[in-house]
Amino acid sequence: MIVSQATIEAVTELIGKCFEENRYLDRLVSVLGVKFAYNNTADLIHHHIAHYFPNLADWLGEKCLERYNIPVYYPATPAGGQDYTSVTEIIKDLEERMIDFQMSFMGVCKVAFDNNDIHVYTDLLDLLEDFNEIVEQAILLSDKIDIYGDNESYDAHIRNSFWILDNNED
Repeated sequence: MIVSQATIEAVTELIGKCFEENRYLDRLVSVLGVKFAYNNTADLIHHHIAHYFPNLADWLGEKCLERYNIPVYYPATPAGGQDYTSVTEIIKDLEERMIDFQMSFMGVCKVAFDNNDIHVYTDLLDLLEDFNEIVEQAILLSDKIDIYGDNESYDAHIRNSFWILDNNED
């Protein structure tokens, strides 16, 4: 087999986590926009972070499995029903989840490397490099919420003052 079973399983698990994050973040931005009326922040996180995850799942499947004639398995995702008491809680949750996902992603890279699936490892590194920008954005959002607190000016200033991901989709 051209890709080890351990790497196949690790990539498959990460693909599942992508869809789990998408569902979780869709709920997060729904609460952010509806309950707290942070529409700018919700829109940016939704389009540039939540929507990134299904795309990442597709790229992982295409680059790390399908190109080696391995079909992708898509695990079920849990329901998204979490609630929040403040915008700060939402932003801190976002930061923690993005860092946790990054750690999982690095773990998959290590599995591929340790199993001599260097061809998959190199593609994983390229995808991880892109994801690191989302982690950078989440950290910046968290740093800014520490300064702004739950003041609505956070939402008013986000787009032009501290949103660093590509804004071409807006």
